[in-house]
Amino acid sequence: MRPDRPKAPPDGGARPAVLVTRPEPGLSETMAAVTALGWHAVAMPALRAEPTLHAPLPVRGVRAILVTSGQAVTALAGLVPAEMPILAVGAATARRARAAGFAHVRAAGGTAEALAGLARARWRPADGALMLATAPGYGLDLATVLRRDGFRIVRRCVYRIRPARPDPEVLRASVGRGVEAALFFSAETARRFVRDLPRDVREALRDARAIAISDRAAEALATVPWREIVRAASPDQAAMLDLLGAPGR
Repeated sequence: MRPDRPKAPPDGGARPAVLVTRPEPGLSETMAAVTALGWHAVAMPALRAEPTLHAPLPVRGVRAILVTSGQAVTALAGLVPAEMPILAVGAATARRARAAGFAHVRAAGGTAEALAGLARARWRPADGALMLATAPGYGLDLATVLRRDGFRIVRRCVYRIRPARPDPEVLRASVGRGVEAALFFSAETARRFVRDLPRDVREALRDARAIAISDRAAEALATVPWREIVRAASPDQAAMLDLLGAPGR
């Protein structure tokens, strides 16, 4: 690990930049929080989410809906009854569900394992089916774990994930002005960012810190020569921003 490079002072001159790689919903919220800390937040989403649910979702016989991301909440809003119990992966997703009008929302501890534990604590397999609202290729491990416990899991894809492919010239320009850190809120975001990263930009990130939400996200970033890769103490934005701190801290 290389020693820390002194940060630019928060007063005078351009503020040091931080790349925010998450998609909406969530990107704007994180941009505002990073800006409030004193950084120049640069939107660089590696993925984009597209709702695919355009008609009411049948939920007969479903006791609760499990959501692992804010994208699922956006897709479900207005298309399932507001009284349907929602089990959210973490506090931020739970807040989005409440803001979308869902009346009965409970939050897990921020991981799929915690969400499975919340489902076991709230419901028994005999109570009825649990629906997992997700995207193609996502949520498979969570569904498998709960099915092994005897639950009937109805997996429904309500949105899809597409690569955002940031403009290489925009990325080069941002990195050329100096980037202090980049925030990665999922392993898939980290993988896509690395995959789409031009070679010259990869080398230019040697002075930047990568802040990852999980071990899996950190592992996906290992092929880029960051100054350091750090993992948040808990899988949430607050812990990531605590690692980021303020310029000059």
